[in-house]
Amino acid sequence: MHEHTGNVSIPRPPDLVTILWERNPLDRQAPRTVVEATVIGSAKPCGRLLAQGQRYRSAAHCLLDNGFEQITAERLGVFGVAVFVREY
Repeated sequence: MHEHTGNVSIPRPPDLVTILWERNPLDRQAPRTVVEATVIGSAKPCGRLLAQGQRYRSAAHCLLDNGFEQITAERLGVFGVAVFVREY
């Protein structure tokens, strides 16, 4: 969707999602869970999967299946952060 101003078309900015996740340090088999997520733009239809306590893997798969690209991921001990972008 573009906004038109005279003869100039201004493209829609990309959607950006960051997810901070954690894993239980006492159980190496425990799934990674969302600690906090931030959204600039829209994360539709994955917003409900970004809530605290949701499984990181489910949120990441939803984002990837809906046009997002993972641009970075870092581990920080029992925590990690991932950034996803969707361009139009």
